[in-house]
Amino acid sequence: MEKVLFKEEQRFHQWWLWLIIITSALISTVPFMIGIYTQEVLGKPWGNNPGSTGLLIFVLVFDLILMLGIIWLFLKMSLQVEIREGGLNYKFPPLLLKWKTIAKDEIESFTVRTYRPVSEFGGWGIKGSSRKKAYNVSGNIGLELVLKNGRKVLFGTQKSQAIKYAMEKMMNGERLKKDD
Repeated sequence: MEKVLFKEEQRFHQWWLWLIIITSALISTVPFMIGIYTQEVLGKPWGNNPGSTGLLIFVLVFDLILMLGIIWLFLKMSLQVEIREGGLNYKFPPLLLKWKTIAKDEIESFTVRTYRPVSEFGGWGIKGSSRKKAYNVSGNIGLELVLKNGRKVLFGTQKSQAIKYAMEKMMNGERLKKDD
């Protein structure tokens, strides 16, 4: 079994992202709760063209399921990257469940660089095109691989020195000493 030279798992922990998600959940559900309360408890029609309470309940339940699904997705989502002697392995569950491998012999070059997630890739997550793709969760530092087929793949990292060291070891085929 190949030795793991580097391992990193990142999750969506940004406070502003959770603020957006929770605010969106409240903005989309609270009006329907108010509508149901207005029609059922106060006995007044809600809005200029009120729907039935059953319709309001249906929309509220649908919205709650959707919002809970989005919250679950962001709680479970993580970028996992491993560098082994034979290549780089990655997955992004629950969107990309199985490990994908970029073999050492597919890599032309690599660099650890600062990038602009929004302007270069459209944000965080799995972004880009078939020629230039990014897998990132937070921050603006990444390992960019240039593959021999011309494609570029960037992996966001919070451990820039460690990932660079592991890539150098992997690409140069150097065996790590026991204390590395």
